[in-house]
Amino acid sequence: MPRPAITAVAVAAETARTGISYSSRYGARCPWCGARTRIYKTCAWEEATRVRYHRCANDRCSLARLGVSIKSVEFDPQSGGE
Repeated sequence: MPRPAITAVAVAAETARTGISYSSRYGARCPWCGARTRIYKTCAWEEATRVRYHRCANDRCSLARLGVSIKSVEFDPQSGGE
């Protein structure tokens, strides 16, 4: 039987892998601890979306310690992408 803490980290890691919302005003937050993230790769715009990859800025965060990459997706409101 899986332990609840391990299951919760696995769910947060899956959320990070599949993508979270990116706000041009607030950036992206870690799905595990809620801390701000640091961008390490920004992809080009593809139609109305832009993908970025982040790492959690909180050194105590489980996702940061595991080296999990956090994907974020930004939608351009001017082109009706959302």
